[in-house]
Amino acid sequence: MQFLTSWDDGYVLDLKVADLLDRYNTKGTFYICPHAQHSAEMMTEKQIQDLSHRHTIGAHSLSHPHLTLISKERATEEIRGSKQWVEEVTGKPCTMFCYPYGAVNPQIRDLVKESGFTGARTTKDLEFSAPDPFLQPITLQIFPFPYRRRLQLSWKVLDPLGPLRARYLRLQRLKTPHSAMGSWMALAKYLYGYSKETNQPFFHLYGHSREIEMYGMWGELEEFLSYVHKNS
Repeated sequence: MQFLTSWDDGYVLDLKVADLLDRYNTKGTFYICPHAQHSAEMMTEKQIQDLSHRHTIGAHSLSHPHLTLISKERATEEIRGSKQWVEEVTGKPCTMFCYPYGAVNPQIRDLVKESGFTGARTTKDLEFSAPDPFLQPITLQIFPFPYRRRLQLSWKVLDPLGPLRARYLRLQRLKTPHSAMGSWMALAKYLYGYSKETNQPFFHLYGHSREIEMYGMWGELEEFLSYVHKNS
């Protein structure tokens, strides 16, 4: 079973993630978009180039649109342009793409393949294998679980257990005990153990460094990376 991890958007805080990955001898993929996200500080091209010597850099479009909602012509420009940009910044081939917002349909999938990538990642979670290299899922995102935090929107106030509710039936199919649904760490350790015990192809941890900072989850990230390192 292979432990995979990927991080989206290209925030300067990705460098802190990379340092943690290095500490626990783990390689990651950083999907970077040149367009600033959420008014957050992004990595400079020099920082991206330096990071490429330690971890893999993937493409994440040019401006982070919903690729399924724009014209084929613009989607092609976003996909191919991002590949070219990453290769110019890193001086290395860019073989992996990540769909912004996880938005993909058959046409977008085929555009990515035709653009010269060898694979692409989605945001479909609670998966442990990738039958289609251009629809690679993830296992778990690091985010507040089972409760939402910073409930700015009214619908979040009305649905504080949304992260658990949206996944409850699938977690049951994975025989997840209720004790493992009480916190993100408990769930992460259970799913990692499940992936090993059932000989799954991979466990894929995904996240955004901006959210790790926003929700104060750096300690949980390091604890889980340490756990994986000790139990690999």
